[in-house]
Amino acid sequence: MGIAGMTKMGIKRRLLIQNVSLITLTILLFLGILVSGIYSYYYIGTIDMLKNHAVNSSQFANKYMNLHSFTLRNELTNLQNNFSIPQAETQILNARGDLLSSSSGFIPDEKPDFKDIEEAFRNGSGTWIGNHPITGEHILAVSVPLNGENNTIGLIRFITSLESLDNNFRTILLSLFLIGLVILLIVFMVSTLFARNLTKPVIELTEASQKLAKGELETRIVGQYKDEFQTLSTSFNDMARELLKTEKMKNEFISSVSHEIRTPLTSIKGWSETLLTGDLQNVQENKTGLTIISKETNRLIGLVEDLLDFSRFSNGSFTIHPTTFSFIRPLNEVILQLNQKRKEKGISIMLESDETVDLFADENRIRQVLINLLDNAIKYSDPNSTVFIRYIQTNSHFTFEIKDEGQGIDPEHLQHIATLFYKERENSDGVGLGLAICKNIVELHHGKFFVKSDKGSGTTAGFTIPLRS
Repeated sequence: MGIAGMTKMGIKRRLLIQNVSLITLTILLFLGILVSGIYSYYYIGTIDMLKNHAVNSSQFANKYMNLHSFTLRNELTNLQNNFSIPQAETQILNARGDLLSSSSGFIPDEKPDFKDIEEAFRNGSGTWIGNHPITGEHILAVSVPLNGENNTIGLIRFITSLESLDNNFRTILLSLFLIGLVILLIVFMVSTLFARNLTKPVIELTEASQKLAKGELETRIVGQYKDEFQTLSTSFNDMARELLKTEKMKNEFISSVSHEIRTPLTSIKGWSETLLTGDLQNVQENKTGLTIISKETNRLIGLVEDLLDFSRFSNGSFTIHPTTFSFIRPLNEVILQLNQKRKEKGISIMLESDETVDLFADENRIRQVLINLLDNAIKYSDPNSTVFIRYIQTNSHFTFEIKDEGQGIDPEHLQHIATLFYKERENSDGVGLGLAICKNIVELHHGKFFVKSDKGSGTTAGFTIPLRS
């Protein structure tokens, strides 16, 4: 069984157990309260009713009837006629507990021995619920004393059957149990449906994650959900798209690096073989070959430096070592360094600022940024156009920018232009590291790197850093 299967079963089972357990406890609590109320209404109510009738009968007899121990037998008929009720058997007992009279007409030979009789003689009243020892019938008995002048002369006792009450109570319990069972069944069905709906996006997300982990970067969550699941599925799809984009950029990076390395190596190897097999006395040919080898070697060194910077950037060891220096010095050096390249395209460089500015920064890294920006401006400028260089110093910041008169950058590419490995055109030179490294250098100086462009109106690139960071 896969992870998705275990997740499905585990989550559904837990949800079902939680929901059904909660509802079951609620139903049991409710039924317990309800049964307790019904029991009080039927049984406690019956006990109170019979006990009140017994007490009232005893009080009436004690007050209005001239009862004595030697006249009790003569008053049996009056007691029966005055205090008997249809729902109960009325018994009269003497002070020794002997049964003298019963409204049922049945007087057993044996002396009745019940807890309510003993309790009535001892405490003034007694109640007992149990099964009749002869008939086995479930009964309720209430006994209260009959008093003479200063002593108890007997008891008046009421006995009622609880069989009908028990049957009604059992019927009610059964009905409540069936109702609770039906409710529980409905809850189980609803919980199952709810658990299925809740686990469906989790299952789909789990399966999609497994596919993504196996390298299937085209995987997407297609289900339409609500609330947090919709946010989660959208985030997952965005992540998958970014991974796919990163994978594509990685492949393009590998291809670009391979191409960038192969081209100068091919040139170096070709001219090395030419020089080895050619006429060593041909000074012009040797000079041309060595110049090209030197140029291509510098190109390789630059590429290696970019790769090393990328490696430092990736592992967090990319650092700067700031010192105070005059900005115009590295700027003039960079302009001179790229002078030949701009001449080949007939490009003019217009330096619009000439004030002296002292920066506290890493001079070599700032020079690296200047080389990248000016090199890109020359590379993407139209022939015989002009590249404008300007910088300005405020109270707290220094801003530098280079503007070319090239074709500009499409808005869809502009937002990614300083992303690692990103290139506007796949067949363009470079490996997509230059501007990304420049951006990182500027940010290490607590500054901001920017590229602004309108299609057909050229591009402005530059940075702003604090004068002292």
